[in-house]
Amino acid sequence: MSGIWNFLKEGEEPISASAHDGVVSKDRDGLPERRRSDRLWVYLPVLVYGRTVESEPFHEGTEALRVNAGGGLITLTTPVRCGQRLLLINKVNQKEHECRVVAERSKYLERTAVVVGFQEPVPDFWSRAV
Repeated sequence: MSGIWNFLKEGEEPISASAHDGVVSKDRDGLPERRRSDRLWVYLPVLVYGRTVESEPFHEGTEALRVNAGGGLITLTTPVRCGQRLLLINKVNQKEHECRVVAERSKYLERTAVVVGFQEPVPDFWSRAV
């Protein structure tokens, strides 16, 4: 639990370039594809720790919906902003990893789909416990 406490105590760092920059391929619409690995549909419980827009600490249980080694798509009720640091905990395998909010997608019933990205790919973060 001390890792979570240390994460929440730290101040926000300046927003840096995304770990996904420079990765280019083509998707079905001919637009650049920035993902480094295939996306998988999952329904994986995660805990999210961070700070609200007002700088108050928060934690929220949610689920990952679409994932790859570079990050994933989660849903949140707590408002977040692009570039914001979050700490994710995979509730199945208990792995923790820091990420940044990359984008916000659709909103539905007070939940927002949030794209998160890791600084470096973490291929085993989303794996299920054995």
